[in-house]
Amino acid sequence: METLFREAGLHASLGRTIEQIGRERFWKQLILLLHQWLPFDNALATHYPAEGVPIPLEVYDVEPQIGPAPMVAYLNGLYLLDPFYQACQEGLPSGLYRLEEIAPDQFRLSEYFLSYFHDNVLEDEVQFILQLPGDGALSLSLGMRRLFNAEECGMLALLSTWVLALMQQHWHQCSLRPQAARNDEIATQVRDALSQFGAGVLSERELEIARLILRGYSSKAIAERLAISPETVKVHRRHLYAKLDISSQPELFSLFIQALGHDPENP
Repeated sequence: METLFREAGLHASLGRTIEQIGRERFWKQLILLLHQWLPFDNALATHYPAEGVPIPLEVYDVEPQIGPAPMVAYLNGLYLLDPFYQACQEGLPSGLYRLEEIAPDQFRLSEYFLSYFHDNVLEDEVQFILQLPGDGALSLSLGMRRLFNAEECGMLALLSTWVLALMQQHWHQCSLRPQAARNDEIATQVRDALSQFGAGVLSERELEIARLILRGYSSKAIAERLAISPETVKVHRRHLYAKLDISSQPELFSLFIQALGHDPENP
């Protein structure tokens, strides 16, 4: 009987979600529906434009945090280090993805993970990604205080067929498309922060390696991505650290935060 009541509740929530397609409450209703299937800890619906700053569409936290909103720091430039954002920019196909599938090999050791991700997105993340040809991509992120297990990932994979279909229908029918809340000058400044970080001081190759270090790539992974030897990567790493007068990844991250105009003690 308990199973019957649960299934009845799920069908009713699905019906409410379908009713909200093209309307303001669609994302909230979809998140609440998925939460009935799997009690995750937070969720975020986002539009990643082809150009410019990500646009949050719905934020959901089981236990809202006290203090400065983490979304402010994210939109002010930390999204440039987000592996899901980077993957979407590189043309990741529509589908369901787990953090471990798309993140750099040492992402969990990166300062971005330790200083921001772990406190705000939590321990693990999955995202439903829908590519929008010419319009960027839609993302629905689910965060968890622990790792998603194989059974949960399998269930979400089964749900992804209709979750992505609902997201697509909502995008097509939505009369109020999300609009960037920032002017072009600020958006361009933030978008270029990572690509210009260290320019004028570092060589082009050192700039490439600095960006990949910030995103959580190991020397071996950087070497494979740039088709050079790990030893060459280490030489470039020593040189760029010397030129920037730093000695560690946390210091490199702090310089990047300063380049974005944040207080390094409170990004």
